[in-house]
Amino acid sequence: MIAIQVDIDGKRYAVIGAEDWSLLHAEILAMFAEPNSKVRDGYIEFKAGGMTLPDVESIRHHLRWTAQPLAVGSVVTMKVVDTENVDPPKKRYRSDAEIQENPFTDEEMREMRYKDYLALKAEFEGKTDG
Repeated sequence: MIAIQVDIDGKRYAVIGAEDWSLLHAEILAMFAEPNSKVRDGYIEFKAGGMTLPDVESIRHHLRWTAQPLAVGSVVTMKVVDTENVDPPKKRYRSDAEIQENPFTDEEMREMRYKDYLALKAEFEGKTDG
């Protein structure tokens, strides 16, 4: 199958693909902090995902691989390959209005809740009402 081989800073990140893919994407996303933004210093990351062909029930699925933080000077190399050996996505979830599936894994949800907890703790620690 056609897949996208991705190396970041000389190390294999993933071979992105699936037997039933209809769309694959690999991108560098950069976001810089705006005034009054919760994003203090901005961030740069590599993201990869896709969508499947409809299955026997006419349902498509989103595919998502783990995002990888990047820094200034990071080198991302992509190569289109024909292989049967691909890395499975971190998450595969339905893409339809009838059944809404969570796009995040349990581990990712816990990490997001923990980051929220740390932010709230920093904001309110040591403060008292009145």
